[in-house]
Order: sequence, then C-alpha cells, then structure tokens
Amino acid sequence: MNIKLSVHVIGIFLKFFGLFLLIPAVISLIYRDGDLYIFLLTASLTSLIGYILERITIECKHISVMERKDAFFIAFLCWIVACLIGAVPYFLVPLPAFSHPVDAIFESISGFTTTGATIVTDIEDLPHGILFYRSFTQWLGGMGIVVLGIAILPKLSVGGIQLMGSESPGPIMEKITPKIAETAKKLWLVYITLSLIMIICLYISGMPFFDSIVTSFSTLSTGGFSVRNASIESYNSPLIESIITVFMFLGGISFLLHYYVFTGKFSKVIRNSEIKFYLLITVIFIFAISINLWSHQYLNYLEALRYSSFQVVSILTTTGFSSTDFDLWPYFSIFLLIIMMFIGACAGSTSGSIKNLRILILIKKVFSREINHLIKPHAVLLIRINTKPVNEEVLSSVTSFFFLYILIFILSTLLILAVEDISILGALSACAASIGNVGPGFVEVGATHNYEFLSSFSKLWLCFLMILGRLELFTIIVIFSPMFWRR
Repeated sequence: MNIKLSVHVIGIFLKFFGLFLLIPAVISLIYRDGDLYIFLLTASLTSLIGYILERITIECKHISVMERKDAFFIAFLCWIVACLIGAVPYFLVPLPAFSHPVDAIFESISGFTTTGATIVTDIEDLPHGILFYRSFTQWLGGMGIVVLGIAILPKLSVGGIQLMGSESPGPIMEKITPKIAETAKKLWLVYITLSLIMIICLYISGMPFFDSIVTSFSTLSTGGFSVRNASIESYNSPLIESIITVFMFLGGISFLLHYYVFTGKFSKVIRNSEIKFYLLITVIFIFAISINLWSHQYLNYLEALRYSSFQVVSILTTTGFSSTDFDLWPYFSIFLLIIMMFIGACAGSTSGSIKNLRILILIKKVFSREINHLIKPHAVLLIRINTKPVNEEVLSSVTSFFFLYILIFILSTLLILAVEDISILGALSACAASIGNVGPGFVEVGATHNYEFLSSFSKLWLCFLMILGRLELFTIIVIFSPMFWRR
C-alpha cells in the first residue's frame, strides 16, 4: 500500500472540500446570523491543509495505478477527515448544544452518513447557516463524497472503480458508462435534477423557500435533518407530507434506475427485481400499519393511511423524518417499524441498512435453493436477480454481511445497555438506527427526543456504527485486518 499516494489524494480532496464549505457561508451572508466567520475560517484552513498535504507528496502526482488496498484506505480516510473537519463549524458556534467536541463530531458524522440522529434540543435556535450546513452535509454524504470527488477531480478517477466500489451501497456495483468518472458525473446530475424538482414542488406547496431547500437536501439523501423541532409534523400539511413521501421513496431507489428513466430505458426499470420487491414490501407495511392504527388509534382510515404511509417510507428508506409521534403507536406498528430499520431500501440508493437486494438474495437462497436442495440434493439450482444468475462470491458476501451486521448490532445493544441508564427498546433502537443510518429510534431516542443525554463513550460508539453502516461494514473492517497491512 502506498501511504504517500493516500496522503496526496487526501490533500487534493481537502482542497475541493474546503471550497464546498463556502456554500453555507453564502447562506450566512444572506441571513446575517453571525456565523459567516465560522465557514470562512473552516473553509480556509481545510483548503490550506489540503494544499500542504498535496505539495509535500508532489512526487505522487504522476502515479496512474491505484491498488485495491489504496482504494479502501483512501475511502476510509476521506470519510474520517470529512467528518472531523465537518465538526469544526458546529464546535465554533457559540451555543451550548455543541460546547463539547464529541457532540460536534456526533452531529457531523450523523450528517455525512445521512443518519439524522441529533443532539440538538432546540433546532430552531440554530443560525440559518448552520441549519443549511446540517442538511448540506447530508446531501453530500447521500450520493457519496468519494463519488463526488471522482466526478470532479481527475486524480480521484485513477482507480475510481475501486474507490466507488468501496463507498457504493450494495453487494453489486454497476457502471452506466465505460469510464467511472463519467458514471459518477451522470449520477450526480440525476441527483441534482431531482433535488431541484423537489425544491420547486415544496415551495409551490406552501413551504418557505429556505425550508424547501434544506428539506429537499435531507429528503433525497434520506438523511432526515429538519429545520423544525417537530420535524415535518410542524407543517401540518398533507400535501407537503405527500411530496416528501414520494421523494423519500425515490431516494430509496437506485440512482442508476433514475438515470435509465431519464434516458428512456424503461425496460431496465420494469425488469428490475429489487424495485418490484421494494414496492411490494412498502405497500405491505403501509397496509398492515394503517389497519393497525385504524383499529387502535385513529377513527378515520384516511388519517391512519396518511401517517402510516409517511412513516413507513421514512423508516424503510432510513430517512428518519417524523410526521407524528410514532412512539405512541400500538406495539404491533412499533414492531414493524423496528423490522423496517433492518431492511432499508434499494442498493445504489442513498438509504442505509441491509438493503432490499441483499434481503431478496437471502430469501431466494433459503426458499429457492436450500429448501429445494432437500428435495433434489443433486440438482444445480441457480439464484437469479434481474434474470441473471448470482455468482457464489456474491452469495457468500451477502450471507457474511447479514450475519456480521446482526452480530455487531447485538453486541452494540448490550454495550449501550451496560454503560447507560436506558430502556432495552431505547438501546436496541439507538443501535439499529445508528448502524442502519435511520436516525430516530424509540422511547429515550424517539421522534420527540434526541441523543444528547448519552455519555461521550456511547455517542462515539454510535458514531462508529454510523460510519460502519454507511460504508457497508467491510470497507471499515478490512482496515483493521492484519492482512491489510502486510506487504
């Protein structure tokens, strides 16, 4: 592994990352809330550090080959560095909410990983620049900061397929053009287009323009940061909730499929097995919870359908917005919401958790292969996704990912229970919401609460889970493998 090359690339990455930090500065300049200096200082220092790192490793400038180890290490470093530098604006805000460095780091990691968990009690007390910045970090992290780097930086496109693969969510990565940099550009173009469409829709529906922008950022990134204390419930608008529900659902679909729609390749979408499964389970969960709410909580079925539709899509896509206090729902509905925290949406989307594609592969492996093998032990049974057979390497990876995901979740829950005075459901949902990048959980970390009361140790552990979930476990775990550091 070439450490100097990694440092060189990080330097280039930090130079452009500093420029992006100037965008919230423009918002601060417009609203004049006194936080302009925060972003100017952070942007300047970030770009300066990047320039210094690039210059001291200038001999790596002409290296045109990147090993797989380098790609994993660079992706890991990009995320760690972005999250740590991203915490600086929070720490510099003269507010009690971010007085401790751990709280600033927690908010930053929650943003970039599109988790949406927060330690802020009074969100509406934050300056406009910081409010914009919170959602902007989610928007950048949704599609992926490494993918963004590949799209606009020539140096990152060297070995881009390995870099993009180490960050892309899902067991199978596809390209839509032969050049990985062109693929990244097209994905970001789709992402930006959908964001603009949503901003217009929300503004027309009556949402304030600033709120429309930041809510769109947090929706398509399936992040869930809101500018209101009561999240989407504060708008009390069925129309706004409907628009957000639609775009959360779209955010949960692979952006490759969005590109195919924009380019008229509808057959690729219609034949896609995962999107059919995604639509099916969404409808099933909405129907089951709406019936349960209708029979136990709401007299009007349409009202039950309104809240169940929004919350099911919000949790299933790991967005984490709330339109009501779902902590007050019947136990059956809460149970289904917890199940959804582990499922997630589609691979290649901005959502977190295990992903529909892995769940679908596991279901087919159990029912189409393992059970049928009991009947025909010598038969060669193939598992097909989108009419194509899934190779054994992918099957093994999916199975390992699932069991590792569950194991880490269980151990983390036990750890939080051991160090915190918290209910079992609270600890369970906090860990599930962190590793699944969902955000809000239940009870102490529910829709009307936050993570502020946790100890610094627990916050840092949940931060680790957020990054672990966003980078799909193996990208992080491989860094700690002894074999990774052997020549």
